[in-house]
Amino acid sequence: MTDRPDGLPALSNAPSDAPRQAWLHRALLLSLLGLLAAATWRKWGDPLIDFGCELYVPWQITEGKHLYRDMGWLGGPLAQYGNALAFALFGVSLTTLIWLNLTLIALLTELIRGYFARCVSPLAGLVAGLLFLSLFAFGQHGPLSTYNYVAPYRHEPIRGALLAIGALQCAAAAWATQPERPSRARWLIGLSGLLFGGVLLTKLEMALAAGLALAAGLAVGLTRLGVRRADAFWFVGGAALLPAAFILYLALHMPLGLALRGALGNFVTVLAANPTQQAFYRHVAGLDAWREHVAHIATGCGVIGAAALGGLAAERWLARRWPLGAALGAGCLTWWLARSFAPWDWFAEPFPILLALTAAGFGYAALSETDDAALRRQWLPLLMWSLFALALLGRLGLAARLRHYGFTLAMPAFLLLAVLALFALPRLIRLRDIGTGLPTTGIAVGFLIACLTEHAQLAFSYHEKKTQAIGGGGDRLMTYGAPWTQAGATLSEAVATLTQSLPAGATLVVMPEGIALNYWSRRENPTSFLAFDPYYLAACGGESAVVEELERRPPNFIALTRRDMSEYGVGWFGEDPRYGRQIMSWVAQRYEVRRICGSWEDFGVVILERSSSSVAP
Repeated sequence: MTDRPDGLPALSNAPSDAPRQAWLHRALLLSLLGLLAAATWRKWGDPLIDFGCELYVPWQITEGKHLYRDMGWLGGPLAQYGNALAFALFGVSLTTLIWLNLTLIALLTELIRGYFARCVSPLAGLVAGLLFLSLFAFGQHGPLSTYNYVAPYRHEPIRGALLAIGALQCAAAAWATQPERPSRARWLIGLSGLLFGGVLLTKLEMALAAGLALAAGLAVGLTRLGVRRADAFWFVGGAALLPAAFILYLALHMPLGLALRGALGNFVTVLAANPTQQAFYRHVAGLDAWREHVAHIATGCGVIGAAALGGLAAERWLARRWPLGAALGAGCLTWWLARSFAPWDWFAEPFPILLALTAAGFGYAALSETDDAALRRQWLPLLMWSLFALALLGRLGLAARLRHYGFTLAMPAFLLLAVLALFALPRLIRLRDIGTGLPTTGIAVGFLIACLTEHAQLAFSYHEKKTQAIGGGGDRLMTYGAPWTQAGATLSEAVATLTQSLPAGATLVVMPEGIALNYWSRRENPTSFLAFDPYYLAACGGESAVVEELERRPPNFIALTRRDMSEYGVGWFGEDPRYGRQIMSWVAQRYEVRRICGSWEDFGVVILERSSSSVAP
């Protein structure tokens, strides 16, 4: 690509991805991955909340159970059956899941690197990969240890992100190679569809975001790049392959209607549970405090505007005389201001505004570009990524953030904005003869260094508290220990008690959450209910459905955990009349306390056994 003074500036005129340089960048990223994995080894995953399902479900699939028929599942089937396949091949253990996810993290990092190397510059690809690994893949932005790519709260979003970015990468490669090698482009379009079909089997938000981005790419390809309609059918055929295969496989083990509902389960779940009426998801989207979030967005946009004006002033009056000094000063000042005053909990809330403007800009560039090579290699891939990132942010509503669900939903937006601030904006400033671009680069570098150091300090302040081991051998997980909390020691005691005291064939249900205890003790849950949080109950028929199934399949033992559900807008399970009272009334009439691990008021696990009087003769 060449710069055209009368047209749109290229973001880079460097070779798209020189092989020697690419392998050096891959080696650097792989080294960082290894260092971060070693520094946080087995300190991922929460032993009580969510992550236990990611161990229990694939284990049970290897034992002959199936999602939807035997286990109530709210997402698509791809991730869980993939994990079950890994368990079947390499053994049922947390270690198997760790190595599988580390391998897929390496693959996702390479996809991110290659994407930005292709459409911006090789160095931009390296930086994007470094930011992904440092802030997201091994991230811990709060006390919960489940918002990372090694031991996530659910595998569906991280598998969806991998498949979606893979589909975007294949589509971008197809546009770039289509003029010279149309047959290769056709296969790449089909592969993009195949990967998108996999996304359909993960999470609704991932499918909608990837679908929007790929639809825009295909529309531009058909109207501007000479992509034939027959080539588009390759995409459609590829997209149908995996869903059809899963529906057929599930239909061999359950009624066809249930198989259809399961394969596209996330779509049905959203309708059944109606998240907009759930306090937890209203909080996630910022709807419960919308005025506060709107104020954050306005404040953030104002700060960004002030930084832009300051950067332009430095470009015009300082950079030409003292270019390096201006860059260093801008970077140091930005770093100090960010470290001292940046509201890290909500600094990403203006991202939807920035992404909307960015997507509009790339859309204009794609429509205005007269150089097909620039459109194929640069503007169309960036347009697709920006639409993908913007649609994912929509899931977070007014409360965009890197923490919590932002580890997948805000990741594409953060990487795109960082790359543009570091590489595209300074280049544009140079091409328009506004300045040298160095102060702008300094501002971006200063902020990103502040962000990385803030996160590293926060993450390792949590990691150093994880001194309590739960489980043994390949299932060992490190969690918070004394003196910070007694919860880890209590859970470890509960695992030992359940493993040693329960008969080998005994069945166990853990309420309201903590199915990891089933996994660690290798005790089956005879019901289809994997958790008893308010959202899961609403999606699976409510408390009456739980009681009805408990009557049909009563477990030998029940373990009660002390789990605060205030984030769902309810009180303690069984104590709040709105939550768990009907279930606990049934339990109280049929089960007797056998042991209490820990202190119930602090954090405890109560183990109950079915009373002899409740057993039918």
